[in-house]
Amino acid sequence: MKSLRIENGFLLTEMKVTHDEASIELQRILVDTCSNFSVLSMEKAEGIGLITSEDIKELQDKNNENKRSLIKPVCISVGPLKIVDFPIEIQRINDTNLEGVLGLDFLKRVGAKINLDAMTLSGSRVI
Repeated sequence: MKSLRIENGFLLTEMKVTHDEASIELQRILVDTCSNFSVLSMEKAEGIGLITSEDIKELQDKNNENKRSLIKPVCISVGPLKIVDFPIEIQRINDTNLEGVLGLDFLKRVGAKINLDAMTLSGSRVI
């Protein structure tokens, strides 16, 4: 079970992302049941070597309509909920206070249960 909190109208939690031997603990992850895909900010992805500065230049190029995000496999842990080789989108997140988004792809795969009374996120499957 993982704790949830509401800040400025956002439902937030923490998440650990691991790529190769590098990992990062993220504190401001939006739990978003309206988002089809989970997202990691470009800055955090670069911090663990998931993308290069060249990748960032491509993503920031506003003329390149085909390159709005990259998809990379990572290991994601949200408390006891963990998925290995999980494809996460890497993109610019407009709200600079957010580090990523937990979308329906992750929530459905772990059988997530969001309890707003207890402010917890749990799941029926660990993959």
